[in-house]
Amino acid sequence: MQHQKCVFRNFALPVPTFDHLKEFQREYEQQNKIKLTNSQTLAIILQQHKEQREASA
Repeated sequence: MQHQKCVFRNFALPVPTFDHLKEFQREYEQQNKIKLTNSQTLAIILQQHKEQREASA
C-alpha cells in the first residue's frame, strides 16, 4: 500500500459488517499472498467502491 497521511478515528461496526470486512480481508490476503490490517482492508474496499462509482458515472 502507498504511504499516505492517515486519519485515526475510533468507530464501531455492526457484527455482520465486520464479518464481511474479515471475509474480504482473508480472500484478498490469500489471492495476493500478503497480510493486511483491518485499516488497509477497509481502504481497499473503499477505493474499489470509489472506482466502481466513477466507472458507472
